[in-house]
Amino acid sequence: MEWILKLRYTLWGPFTVVLIAATGLLLTLRTRGVQFWCVGQLLRPSSTRRQDGITPFQALCTSLGGTLGVGNLAGVASALTLGGPGAVFWMLIAAFLGMATKYSELVLAVKYRIRTPEPLGGPMVYLSRGAGLPGLAKVFAICCVISALGTGAAAQGSAIAEALTPIVPLPRGLIALSVSLLLLPILRGGGKRIARASAVLVPIMTVSYLVAGGWVLITHASEIPSALALIVSNAMEPLACGSGLIGLLTARTISDGFAKGIFSNEAGMGSAPIAHGSSDCESPCAEGMLGAVEVFVDTCVVCLLTALVLLTTGAWQSGADGLTMTTRAFSTVLGDAAPWFIGITVVFLAVSTVLGWSFYGLACLKWLGARPALLSLYPVGIVCSAALAGCIPLTALLLVTDITAACMSFPNLIGLWTLSGEVSTETRRFLARRK
Repeated sequence: MEWILKLRYTLWGPFTVVLIAATGLLLTLRTRGVQFWCVGQLLRPSSTRRQDGITPFQALCTSLGGTLGVGNLAGVASALTLGGPGAVFWMLIAAFLGMATKYSELVLAVKYRIRTPEPLGGPMVYLSRGAGLPGLAKVFAICCVISALGTGAAAQGSAIAEALTPIVPLPRGLIALSVSLLLLPILRGGGKRIARASAVLVPIMTVSYLVAGGWVLITHASEIPSALALIVSNAMEPLACGSGLIGLLTARTISDGFAKGIFSNEAGMGSAPIAHGSSDCESPCAEGMLGAVEVFVDTCVVCLLTALVLLTTGAWQSGADGLTMTTRAFSTVLGDAAPWFIGITVVFLAVSTVLGWSFYGLACLKWLGARPALLSLYPVGIVCSAALAGCIPLTALLLVTDITAACMSFPNLIGLWTLSGEVSTETRRFLARRK
């Protein structure tokens, strides 16, 4: 754990934070502030559909399924434990900049996708076809295949086991194995079956969690102003102090906020463009706007809701961590039903994440030219990874997911800097047509 922590804070040091922030700022300028106009343009009618690939809604749900996972519950709790309430502020900053980053990723994914009966797009495609960096594209694809086994399967298997252990009298490993085996028929059905399942699961779980979280906040409405003040003051106060120790804590606050923000909304990580690059939307910018809204929903709505629930109920000071902290927060309203609610919610969130990341891993394997035998065995590897991780503490796996997120982000960010001019050109043309 000491070695993992050291590696995690090395990869998420000042250089990485500055690189992600600079990328988001550059792309905000290149996209003419997409954060401010994407919703209005998205609501305007447009006929840009083709009849191949998955639908834009399925792509959105598959991508949201990959992002709305354990990071929205346990990840936010871990950010509060590691970086304090100020980490939430930096999660929101990362999300604001990430809206432009993810918009740009999706624009490039659709623009450079490989047009086959089942379209294939993503960073591995635009790194090779657009940026002319095939070696870096292979690095990204390999990292994504590995991350699908870790972030997409192992962390979710451990989360399922941790959430269901208090309410199901079975060993952690057996719980994770049972849930994982139920997913195998969907995973073996390929990308389109995964997308169809995500389009059903994601809306249901998102609405149910928002309703329950809203109920907690209504009950503790008087504490919301002080919680918001705590988020801002804890993020800003250390910056005014010259102490070296305070400076270190501030660096960790920013690092944890950005790391958990990226882990949650995946902006800059390069995973979501794989789903959207497989959609049947003809307009790159129309698809990109879905990505910007996706980041807003994930972090500025769901993650902020979780953070406020933890802060207003005082659960963040309970000494608990991860899902246990989240369960204690919801128990202030739900009582003994809280473990059941969190357990069921985590199962839905984790299942959708496994489905989304399996889609990403299979797409990267196809791009790498994997043989059919390996493609058919990969879902089995996903199931095994999730089942085995049921015996590993979730806190340790969340640190590992931060490491894999950094490994995927570096090649993708290089591609975004290289192709930022293409994003600017596409955006300018799109807005001119809409006028």
